[in-house]
Amino acid sequence: MVRPRPCRVCRKWFLPHPRAGARQHVCGARPCQSERHRRACKAWRGRNPDYDREDRLRRRLVRPEDPKPIPELRADPLRRIDWTAARAAVGLGIAVAIEETGRVLHGWARDAVCSQLVMLQQDRR
Repeated sequence: MVRPRPCRVCRKWFLPHPRAGARQHVCGARPCQSERHRRACKAWRGRNPDYDREDRLRRRLVRPEDPKPIPELRADPLRRIDWTAARAAVGLGIAVAIEETGRVLHGWARDAVCSQLVMLQQDRR
């Protein structure tokens, strides 16, 4: 059973929605909902302070997709990154280390897939 409670914004008593129950702390009035949303956004920004900066950096680093990409099995995923922008953002040494790490992981994944294909072909025989 849902009991009336005071709104945390306007302090007026309201009856929470039956499905929300104890989770609803703000009445349905437009100003109260706007204030609840503002507070929730402020709390989220407090927990994720670098989100905007990180998002802008990601958009700057990833190259835009070609409108008609050519499907290749052995396409290099590292070509999707603008390494000039990456070097400008984090410095030459770190960008080179990240690029080489990516190359090693790409080679490892490619070799793992090829070895699995060979094993599957052997199992079929």
